[in-house]
Amino acid sequence: MHHRGVRRATTGRGPGAGAVAALAAGAALAAQYVPSTVALGQWADLRVLPGDLCRWRGDGGGVALTFDDGPSSVATPAFLDRLDRLGLVGTFFVLGSLVQRDPDLVAEIRRRGHQVETHGHHHRHHLARSPRWVHRDLHAAADAMAAVGVRPRWYRPTYGQATAATLLAARRRGWRPLLWSAWGREWATTDPAAVAATVRRRLGPGAVVLLHDNDAFGPAGMWKVALDALDRVADDLHRRGLTAVTMDQLVPVPGTGDQLVPVSGTGQLVPVPGTGDRPVP
Repeated sequence: MHHRGVRRATTGRGPGAGAVAALAAGAALAAQYVPSTVALGQWADLRVLPGDLCRWRGDGGGVALTFDDGPSSVATPAFLDRLDRLGLVGTFFVLGSLVQRDPDLVAEIRRRGHQVETHGHHHRHHLARSPRWVHRDLHAAADAMAAVGVRPRWYRPTYGQATAATLLAARRRGWRPLLWSAWGREWATTDPAAVAATVRRRLGPGAVVLLHDNDAFGPAGMWKVALDALDRVADDLHRRGLTAVTMDQLVPVPGTGDQLVPVSGTGQLVPVPGTGDRPVP
């Protein structure tokens, strides 16, 4: 009698197998998709998640100009020339699939004094992909970068969206996930002044600015809008006493990049030569 009562209490009050499975599935789903909200950091004052799981802003006083979706044989050289003319440096987040098409252009970006990091291999939305797909994409991106002598330290997921699988796969490779704190939204306008004004609203010490040096994944010609906005962005940096730096200068990774020191009385930051953008041994 006692045992039968125990069985009734256990089966009657405890959750059934279906309920347990539903709870587990719900928890797994939340763990997979809740991190996609990290994109909201660009509108808040978030700087970095604990453990550097995702970052939006730098710790230093410079500004990182970052360019996504390249390399493009048409657009990227135009950005390199414009950055040279303006005396600016940037960090290019490149797609492995495009690196394989134009490896010499990656070498040219680095030769001009800019930093190259990874944007993954394919330009796909991670929310619609499995953890297995994400793992394979990052593996392919790493191989493509290694083939051109680059070992990534920073990783920006495409569309700025990340699942738990995205963030964990990146950190397992030693890559620091990075989004942005200011963007130009050049896909939404044909007016370079509007792009610069959008950047200006969130431009300040430690800002990470997002622009695009390719229009393969957006409206045709949007890269030209971003390119022509650079002159105004350069003027805004100058007026505010801000210096364009690479990501490794903005957030130095131990043993890499150049540290920045302030020049007394000027508000400017000057790099102290370090090891720079190390090639793969």
